[in-house]
Amino acid sequence: MLDIVIVGGGLGGLAAAIAFRRAGHSVEVIEASPGPTFNELGAAIGCPPNAVRILDSFGITKESIRGVEYAGITSLSHKGGAGFSASFGDIKGQYGSDWRLCHRVDIHQALQNLAFGERGVGSPVKLNLGVKAVLWDPSLETLALNSGEVRKPDLLIAADGINSILRSHIIGENVVASSTGVACYRWLVDAEKMKGNPELDWVIKEGPSGPRLVLSSDGRVLFLYPCRDGTIINAMGIHMDDRDQNQVGFHVPSTRASLLEKFNDFGSQYHQFMNLTNEEDGREDTVGLWQLRSMPGLSTWINGRACLLGDAAHAMLPTIGQGAAMAFEDAITLAILIPANTPREQVPDRLKAYETLRKDVLISLRRSRWRDWL
Repeated sequence: MLDIVIVGGGLGGLAAAIAFRRAGHSVEVIEASPGPTFNELGAAIGCPPNAVRILDSFGITKESIRGVEYAGITSLSHKGGAGFSASFGDIKGQYGSDWRLCHRVDIHQALQNLAFGERGVGSPVKLNLGVKAVLWDPSLETLALNSGEVRKPDLLIAADGINSILRSHIIGENVVASSTGVACYRWLVDAEKMKGNPELDWVIKEGPSGPRLVLSSDGRVLFLYPCRDGTIINAMGIHMDDRDQNQVGFHVPSTRASLLEKFNDFGSQYHQFMNLTNEEDGREDTVGLWQLRSMPGLSTWINGRACLLGDAAHAMLPTIGQGAAMAFEDAITLAILIPANTPREQVPDRLKAYETLRKDVLISLRRSRWRDWL
């Protein structure tokens, strides 16, 4: 049994915590959120079959997280009028699992229950909230926390996201996510608000269960889909961003007026949908503006007995639709390579195998059609 510390309690970090708990290790998650509870940021995500297979293996079913089937996509003209739909056919038969549209918070809560709850295989994962990791010293193999504590785990996993604090300490250089010049309005809509308005039937009623893609000739995109049993619509407004990406936050509050101005030439049915945004401060269904950034290929993800996982290693654009899935795969790969009987001295070599296996997958993904999905 190894002493494993995971920095970051997002989807990838919690998946790793569950996998290592089930493998029989002693696991702790260090999370900067102050508590007494913590939730994942963001709205909904698509869970492709490779992610669903892992969730299913944990016992997280479509019903338990109120997922919606992703059976196809409907494309619409930004001026209005009829669109066209494409069904994906037998996804489960082709890939072994279906494709689901889920609220990120629902997945996060299910993962928390499995990691920290008393029920389940292995000892519950310890959660250390309100603590930040500030330094990993590869030569001493020690982790310094802002509380003044110093840890010396058998394995350190940095799952602390696209703005990872530990990344530079592990790889030996400061690499930040690349600016793309693209930003995305994000908001949620209560599906109840659309009832009784036939001009909004295009959101759910017309076409297969799945996203609606509204594309203009200059590349602006409205992309929306249902989650949480269809009671919530997750929406994104993707566009070129003329702000200085290095002078503004990754995620800042925005307004309905800004959203409507950016998509002012879209048809009336789309304006009706955008007008359903909430303008009250502090609500999850208000409009936010996110930069879309991705990590360049890193020379390494590992150093001794420390490694990067998920967005800290390979953050990618949401248009690829594989961010959470790749983090889940990282987690499972690590746990398979490092079972309970692994000697401490073998951890560095097993991390080398992890890096080789996962980098090969990422290289293939970047070359695939997913890169040009939108």
